[in-house]
Amino acid sequence: MFKITVMLSLCLLALGACTPFQPPPGSYTQWKKKGVSQQGVDEAMRACGYTNLDGVGDKSPIDVVLTRFYCMKDAGFTRKDNLDLCKEGRIGESPVCEGRR
Repeated sequence: MFKITVMLSLCLLALGACTPFQPPPGSYTQWKKKGVSQQGVDEAMRACGYTNLDGVGDKSPIDVVLTRFYCMKDAGFTRKDNLDLCKEGRIGESPVCEGRR
């Protein structure tokens, strides 16, 4: 009986240490602007052409992604993660990045 109790305790301890898969936060959670609510962020993203506010599975061409991204930046929004797409590797070669590097 003692062996079973110890085994069950170890199993419960091992399961408690596991964390389920956590997907990355959606794009809409990364944008901020002082005095703007989450609803305001969502509306600004839609106005900039975002159709999928999560960003998951977006197959848009990179120039479209960059245009949307810099529409938000030009509207005064910043990213919580300080991401600047035109400073990311070869993406910066896009014509959309002219003057933004």
